[in-house]
Amino acid sequence: MSTATACLACKKQHLKCVWGPQIAGGGTQKCLRCASTGNVCATAPLFRFKHSTTSSPNQVWVPCSRRLQFVDETPDVEGYYLSDSESQSQWQQVDGNTNSHIEQLTDFGSTVSPTSHTHAIEIGGGDGASAFDLCDSRRHFANIVPPRAASCPTLLNAIFALSSRHLSLNAQYDPYASDRYHQACLRHLTTISNDSSALNDDNLLAATILLRTLEELDVPLIGTDHEGHLLGIQLFMNTCDSTTTPSSLRLASFWIGMRQEVTMSFASQRPVKIRLDHGFMDRSLSEADDDTWANRIIVHSADVINYCFGNNGPNRHRYQELVDYDQAWLRARPVSWLPVAYSASGETLGEAFPYIIYLNHAVVIGQVHSIFARILLMCHDDRVPRIGPSAQLARKQIDAAVPHFSPFIYFLQFPHSFTNLATLTTMAPRKLQVGVAGLGRMGKRHALNFLQNVPRAVLVAVTSPDAAERDWAAENLAPDGVAIYENYSDMIAHVGLDAVCVASATAVHAEQTNAAIAAGKHVLCEKPLGTTVEISQSVVDAAATRPDLKVMCGFSRRFDASYRDAYEKTKSGLIGRPSVLRSQTCDVLDPSGFFVAYAQFSGGIFVDCSIHDIDLALWFFGQESKVRSVHAVGITAVEPDLRQYDDRDNAVGVVEFYDGRIAYLYASRMMAAGQEDTTEIIGTKGKLSVNLIPVENHVRIYGQEGIRHELPQNYWGRFQAAFTREAIEFTDCVLDDKPVPVELESAVTAVRIGAALQRSMIMGNKIHFDEGGNEVNRAQL
Repeated sequence: MSTATACLACKKQHLKCVWGPQIAGGGTQKCLRCASTGNVCATAPLFRFKHSTTSSPNQVWVPCSRRLQFVDETPDVEGYYLSDSESQSQWQQVDGNTNSHIEQLTDFGSTVSPTSHTHAIEIGGGDGASAFDLCDSRRHFANIVPPRAASCPTLLNAIFALSSRHLSLNAQYDPYASDRYHQACLRHLTTISNDSSALNDDNLLAATILLRTLEELDVPLIGTDHEGHLLGIQLFMNTCDSTTTPSSLRLASFWIGMRQEVTMSFASQRPVKIRLDHGFMDRSLSEADDDTWANRIIVHSADVINYCFGNNGPNRHRYQELVDYDQAWLRARPVSWLPVAYSASGETLGEAFPYIIYLNHAVVIGQVHSIFARILLMCHDDRVPRIGPSAQLARKQIDAAVPHFSPFIYFLQFPHSFTNLATLTTMAPRKLQVGVAGLGRMGKRHALNFLQNVPRAVLVAVTSPDAAERDWAAENLAPDGVAIYENYSDMIAHVGLDAVCVASATAVHAEQTNAAIAAGKHVLCEKPLGTTVEISQSVVDAAATRPDLKVMCGFSRRFDASYRDAYEKTKSGLIGRPSVLRSQTCDVLDPSGFFVAYAQFSGGIFVDCSIHDIDLALWFFGQESKVRSVHAVGITAVEPDLRQYDDRDNAVGVVEFYDGRIAYLYASRMMAAGQEDTTEIIGTKGKLSVNLIPVENHVRIYGQEGIRHELPQNYWGRFQAAFTREAIEFTDCVLDDKPVPVELESAVTAVRIGAALQRSMIMGNKIHFDEGGNEVNRAQL
């Protein structure tokens, strides 16, 4: 038989129910919310019945005894049944004294101290109140609500509930404290009937406003918005004593609730459920303060929502009335609604939206709702053709107009995420401003990659000492606003630059990376970090002085989909213990002689090519694997001039680890068909291979010479998607402040092994290491 997934208490309140651990000895298992609040935890029934007070016309009634008496469940009766809850009685004994109330709150078994309550009060009534007092120059929620909470336990609990949730989301704070305060509010609010005089209680309306905000914060946690407290707001706001003038606090709460209702009505595409005929609602265009002008357009946006999502259908007269009011409101606004400052968006500075500053928050709120209503009217104009070529043209016109308002729409969706609401530029999603150092073979590709393929980054600058490379940049990058520098130091001083991609010659990788770190820039450095261990270690040391910066060495194969899949399968134990790695990096033959000229800067074939395979061995075997010895041999089959730089065009190396594993590496620069990069991971229970038969795609060519397939013609062609993924993940790590996926220390270890293999190949002898990674003579082992 299936079991319920939620307890009765959580299910009634539409809360996410998380069960605690099974009690040893057969004790009753409780959900975490009930355990933290002290409530009785009962499993919800598998089946729920719909209760109705309206009987069916053919209902058959069963006779009952005259002695049976029906009574309503009054608050006294309910209190009797709840009296067995110790925590319930503690919460009901609340007087008007704030200190005694806080003391009773802490009796709940919470670890929250009175100091924490003070912190919560400060957040609820201080900076946190700014999100509520946007259209209220008197700042009722900052100045009036906190003092009133001293005599209204429900309001105080609502402040604590919202503040506790805010604290738990942004700091180390009890995640269940908010639930306890929320439960206390519900015990009172659920006893209010539709005709209760409590609906005229301003304090309870303010509490419901706060709880609705809490409900919005909880949506990402529970995955849905039940709008429970929004229904409460509708009930409070639709009940108005017409014989009296609403208090200033009630009016302030009303307008906050109206904004919340407008947002949800738009999101749900339903009419507004709050009365729009209250006497205090002002739709005139007479002189008034900015708060009033903002509230007028908020009411107008509610009218527009009712027209667009109501059940009455298109009405040309009503539609024109709404359009006319919008235009009249725009013309009648006071000069205080004009922008104080404005600058157009600039992709080169990482700004997707224009920079607009207004005088105060009320103006921003009004502008947002005005534009939002205008867009809705554009989309619901019944004069727009629905089919045919004219419909497509009209749709294009609307699509072209809407992006102009996108920052305002973004604000409407996330109004609580901004601290300075009078500056609309904060709504633009930040982009990482990147500069690329070096415009050779790899530098050009990295520059175009950041320019075209990384959504959260923008290429703002490049540098190269080579005039021909700068000419290429002038033709291919300058039209997109990319600045071009001859000197590297000038580029890292580029205004607004956040990060540098070092793709220059290997010999200057470390120097340029260290300079960028010193300038406070994040760095993505092409492999390897340097040509020697000492130079590579200098990058690790420099990065250690700036832990706030993200510094990563780009080993592209770690970002390749196939290699990642092989790694996950290996970690899962699919092939047992990985013991042997056989990997090769084989470049297509380049008759231009590029690699001969480059050999004096590259560090040699093992440091330049096999460094990828060495990194794979460290990745698959684990960083804890320590090298025991290396041995390599090499030949110059096609480029004898490489010998003058102590390099070869074909080489084989063997790396032995202390934990009994072996890596067999092959590097070549003379492949005839194309790029051939393959890897095999051999375990105690099986083997994995990656790209064992290199292919460009899945097309097979059938001809007189037989069946063949094409190969990628260079390393970038094989791993272009991996380079893009590498750049995207580096950008995300910077913008989201996450650890980079490749540790710098691993890059130094790879250089240590590669450099040792290079020397072993030239000297013709085996090189040994102790377990600390230091080279030793065999006799010392």
